Amino acid sequence: MKKTVSVNIRGLHFIIEEDAYELLQNYLDRLTHSLKNEPGSREIIEDIELRIAELSMEKLSANKTVIELNDIEEIISIMGDPSQYIDESDNLESEGRTHSNQSAQDNSEKRLFRDTDNAVIAGVCAGIANFLKIDVVIIRAIFVIMFLFAGFGVPLYLILWVIVPKTRSTIDRLRMKGKPITVETVREEVENAAENLSKGSKRFAQQVRNDDSYGRTVRNGLNVLVSILGAIIILFGLSLLVPFLIFILGGFEFIPVANDSGFLSFSEFGEFVLANSSDYNMMASGVLLVSFSVIIFLLLSGSMLIFKIRNKWAKISLFLLFLTGVAGAILSGTAGVRTGKDFTQYAEVEVPIAAIATSELKLFPSEKVIGAENDKRITSNPSFSMIEIENDEVRLYGIQIHYKPSTDSLFHIRKEFSARGRSHDKGLERCQNIDHNTNVEGDSVWIDTYYSFPKEDKLRDQEVSITIEIPKNGVVRIKDRMITLDGIDENRDEDEPSDQSGYIKANGRYKHHN
Repeated sequence: MKKTVSVNIRGLHFIIEEDAYELLQNYLDRLTHSLKNEPGSREIIEDIELRIAELSMEKLSANKTVIELNDIEEIISIMGDPSQYIDESDNLESEGRTHSNQSAQDNSEKRLFRDTDNAVIAGVCAGIANFLKIDVVIIRAIFVIMFLFAGFGVPLYLILWVIVPKTRSTIDRLRMKGKPITVETVREEVENAAENLSKGSKRFAQQVRNDDSYGRTVRNGLNVLVSILGAIIILFGLSLLVPFLIFILGGFEFIPVANDSGFLSFSEFGEFVLANSSDYNMMASGVLLVSFSVIIFLLLSGSMLIFKIRNKWAKISLFLLFLTGVAGAILSGTAGVRTGKDFTQYAEVEVPIAAIATSELKLFPSEKVIGAENDKRITSNPSFSMIEIENDEVRLYGIQIHYKPSTDSLFHIRKEFSARGRSHDKGLERCQNIDHNTNVEGDSVWIDTYYSFPKEDKLRDQEVSITIEIPKNGVVRIKDRMITLDGIDENRDEDEPSDQSGYIKANGRYKHHN
């Protein structure tokens, strides 16, 4: 039978054996003596008492209501011997510390807390970084990416803000970092907190000496705006990254030019428009360099604004990306100028079609015939693209029609082919390569809605237009429309533009312009 006493440890009531109480009291007295010259000794002792109370609660159960001597001995072994903080040390004390630290390490408790001491908003990212033992910048970057890509970064942060407790004591901070809770670790954590507080106080005092409250408010507002601007820049960079990966690197067929296997890819369209393969390679390299440098420049500059990165390597990286973009722009511009020379000379070839004596000329747009079946005529016209490439032949849709007064009593019909080239002779050669059909039967003219030329001629502003000279009191009928030139001066210069014109679309529909 043993005598017991009633004690209160940090607000918790315990029944403890008398010899256990004496051992615990002796331990606390030695602890107080050992730490009397330490900064924050009172806070350290209070945290140690709180931890002793927690460990004591773990010893109790429904069948055990009294703290025994062996319980206190075990608690003391976990907490560590306070004599290690006295300058005198010997081998026995060293062995005791080793045993104590090993025991404490085995009994460490790691929990997730919000680190409000290093918080930007609520300390969620800092707490996770401490728990996982990684740089807090990585965690913050992950949340930003989740917000920009998936959209659930902010809701997740708010949920963690609500459910994860914040650190309220030294013991909570030790648990957050996964450190053992001993006299030594509590002392170190209190010293670190005191040092951080001292540094913060000095910074605040310096701000008070150098700045007024209005200036601090303005700077805080600017910091928020800078962070928002950084997020917008990153979002814009990511919005460019997606099409860059899909259209440039993936070669996705998205340009509305129908060919044998589908729409044209970026590379195929470049080869079709640019003068030669070397120009294409130069243009492709330039576009890749510009796109890459712009995207990475945006992502890096946005991250620098959000995370306040101002080291020289980040600035050097931005400068190198700028130089890369300039180099890409020079390559692209050079290829563009070289190809542009192939558009400098304009050439036109005029071909007479017919002179028809009638009072009414009938025009019939003729769509592309792709076959016949059971006496049925099957036609085709593009529903989206205005260009088709088939068997190394380029097919363009849409015919322009101009109306002018005739100098006699006949309807005169002529066709003009036009194209561009590096020289006038090259332009004429491309004009002569254009193929377009018109059929005349009596007072009726069938006009194809498309024309074609070899793919090797490239896309050089090839066009086909038809000019119809209408005699006095003559009428042109196309579809349900009647076109006349009543009131037009017959003696005017024939090079003057006609007052009326029209356009035959790919599907055979006619649009008139007065």
